[in-house]
Amino acid sequence: MNKKFLSAILFGALMVSSTGTFVSCKDYDDDIDNLQGQIDKLATKEDMEAKLAQMQAAIDAAKATAEEALKKAEAGGNADEIADLTKRIEALEKATIDVEALKKELKDAVNEDIDKFRGEMEELIGEVEGLVGKIADLVTSVELVKSYAIDTETKFDYPIALSTAIEKDNEFSKDIAGKITFTKGNEVQTPGQFLVRVSPTNAVLTADMISLVNSQGENLDEILEVVKVEKSDVLLSRAANESGLWNVTVQLKNYGDGKAFDAATTTDKGTKQILFAAQVNNTLSTSDVRYVTSSYDLTLGWKPFKAANELNYFVDTENIKDVNNRYDKSSKSLKETTAAITYKELVWKDAAAVKPTNDNAIQGDDRSDKAVYPAVQGQALKIALSSSEDNVVAPTNIRAIYVVLDKQNAVESAPSELNAWNSYTYTGLNTVVEGTSTEITIDSKSAINDIIGFRVFAVNYDGTLVDPDGKAFYVNLGDASKDWNAAATKITALDPTNVTKAQSALIPVTLTKVNAAKATWATDKIDDNTHIFDAYFVDAEDNVLFSTANLTNIPADFSKVAKVYTKPTINNWTSYEDDKAYNGTLTLTAATGHVVATMNVSMTKEVPNTLPEGFSLRDKQVINGVYNCYMIADNWTAEAATSGKMPVANFINFGKGDAAKYEVKLADSQYNADKLEAQTVTGDASISVDAEFVNNKTPHATVVSYNYGLVSSKKDADGNFIPVKIKATDFNTVYCCFYKKEIHTWDWATNDQVGKLTVSGTEINYAEKDNKGNYVNELPSTTLVYGSSPEVAYNNFIFGKNAIDGTFSKLLSAPYEGSLVVKSAKLVSDATQKEDYFSVNTDLKFTAIKTDLGSNPKENVPSTLTVTCVDSYGHEVVISLKMTVAPRK
Repeated sequence: MNKKFLSAILFGALMVSSTGTFVSCKDYDDDIDNLQGQIDKLATKEDMEAKLAQMQAAIDAAKATAEEALKKAEAGGNADEIADLTKRIEALEKATIDVEALKKELKDAVNEDIDKFRGEMEELIGEVEGLVGKIADLVTSVELVKSYAIDTETKFDYPIALSTAIEKDNEFSKDIAGKITFTKGNEVQTPGQFLVRVSPTNAVLTADMISLVNSQGENLDEILEVVKVEKSDVLLSRAANESGLWNVTVQLKNYGDGKAFDAATTTDKGTKQILFAAQVNNTLSTSDVRYVTSSYDLTLGWKPFKAANELNYFVDTENIKDVNNRYDKSSKSLKETTAAITYKELVWKDAAAVKPTNDNAIQGDDRSDKAVYPAVQGQALKIALSSSEDNVVAPTNIRAIYVVLDKQNAVESAPSELNAWNSYTYTGLNTVVEGTSTEITIDSKSAINDIIGFRVFAVNYDGTLVDPDGKAFYVNLGDASKDWNAAATKITALDPTNVTKAQSALIPVTLTKVNAAKATWATDKIDDNTHIFDAYFVDAEDNVLFSTANLTNIPADFSKVAKVYTKPTINNWTSYEDDKAYNGTLTLTAATGHVVATMNVSMTKEVPNTLPEGFSLRDKQVINGVYNCYMIADNWTAEAATSGKMPVANFINFGKGDAAKYEVKLADSQYNADKLEAQTVTGDASISVDAEFVNNKTPHATVVSYNYGLVSSKKDADGNFIPVKIKATDFNTVYCCFYKKEIHTWDWATNDQVGKLTVSGTEINYAEKDNKGNYVNELPSTTLVYGSSPEVAYNNFIFGKNAIDGTFSKLLSAPYEGSLVVKSAKLVSDATQKEDYFSVNTDLKFTAIKTDLGSNPKENVPSTLTVTCVDSYGHEVVISLKMTVAPRK
């Protein structure tokens, strides 16, 4: 196979996608199945011819896209991007496929060569896809699309409006390169258009793939030809990529007397329109179905040709009605008040003609009071004819245009102004361009700050002029704007109640001094909000020098800006998608209307994924995964407590977080209709459970989380926004009381623990010592003599020591807040476990049971005093202390 078109290309150099990024070997390996699927379908010569044409169309489309991007990069002065795009265009030019030569080789090939061709086609497809991305091997669907930019031109009479122009003698224009000669009586068919969307969106359409067919399967190929098929952007937003939209231009091959057209497009003697579908043929012969067809919604109409008699166009995005010309000496493009305008601007009185006369043209088109258009040196100006003043809608009755200098009105310091204009370098001037748009460029640094006039001429398909003498516009040339480096900011959504007070981190920037008179700020849109965040420009000391919230206060020197940050303007975090970069563009404009600087600033909302700084559990609260939570009774009086609580702040350090946003979820901690369920309390509150849960033993699974609230755009299955919660820790919680036996121990009191005590009306200070350091008063003995009944109440001499909180370390006779009461007591012999000698009341006073002679024990009797108490929660607290019963002497 002849592969001259690829001879200079190394495979590695081809591995570049359509956006200019490197495609890795893995990425390429992932595409092998797709490539093999295409090769498997290349069963016939016809299939290979179709694939060759498709590849060439893909290369041509990629080259056009890259050339357009290169123009923008050159205007912006982005050296890296210019270099990348230049290399890409060179590679695409080298990859141009000589389709006709290859088709001839295929035609001459014998059957046994087909496998060889298939193998070489595999390599070719792989290399071309390395340049332009995947090439769809077939169109799976095609649909008709309504389009303002096309349908407005037809006035909605017919989706496809056609006409036939009869030429009049004319030369357009005799002294201009590329002139068009019109010959009287020649029949010229004018084009019509319709818009389609294909799937997959990266499928490539060519003119020979498309036909219009009726519901009987009959096509219009005999009377209608597809002139061109172009990628369309009429419906695209700025963020769109591959859309699958194609603008299809068609025209009649011949109209003649119209009978053939009427017969093909109408029925019932011309009273009803036949509906047509767009049909795409690129299915390979190995498939069962060769065509994909749209809905039958197209009709074709024919009208006698009507020449345009008003020249309406756009200069970039500005309609000519709002751009200055020199109708008289009051024109804003004139600096000298003494300059005189003698040229008379003309418009058609009625119908367009080949040349103006006193009978068919009158003076008009006064735009002297309109602003001079701010053009940029080295940046192309697009002149686009339109049948609408609101949008660019390409007319179908205009054939060609050209642009020249407005020499007749170069009157300032004549001939100095014209001499200056002629000294500048231009592209796109003095050349007839077939179609309805062209571009011109002023490429001279010496022209900066000068005002230059241009005049646009256009001709209809019948040879008549759209405007008698063309239509002028004036530009003020400025230098290319400063393209400040973009700043990408990120802001963490922490608080749903103060969204507009949140701000991103500061991003360092380097800006320049510019002479700006006006600032504009445009951001992406959310719902109906077109101003979704603001950018703040601060100096090295973080003083705000400028913000997009106040566009009137423009600083004189942006070079003093050191950092930028952003703040949202919609007071609802859920309106902003998670991790999506929202873009904003600051445009600074000089008094002349020239853009002097632009800067892109983005704001990305991030959802928090960590806890606030400083969170921890208080030390030694949770031990070995268990939090023994000693509950504070709502009533300390013995048996009176109905619930216990513990402030969350007693065991958590909240750090920089909001205590109210911490959540502590405790399993099985309350009842709901007799069913145990968890309870959740916030950090600014207390755990509170009914008294029955305070049992010193049951573990309750506990999870501590931080709830940032509704700061995410994610929704649940019911469409409700999901709050963002970050787990902090988990452990088990046991609800305890302070008299838990493991931490509250009992023993006979010491002198100091008893202190002062009133016994039988006499105050005794058991803690008093003599000068030798000995206690003056002895404590009652824990040895009871048989038959005696001491008057002292022994509850005054039993001391409880609490390991958790010393507040509870008290004598049994004086518990904290009455939180303990003695219910019963007994003294039993250790050997018999019987109350052999004494009974005990609740004050722990001992009364001898046996006093009779002969019952006196023969030896000391080891005994145990057992005191049964009840605490605030009704828990039984058992105290066991050793005593002795001694024989009576």
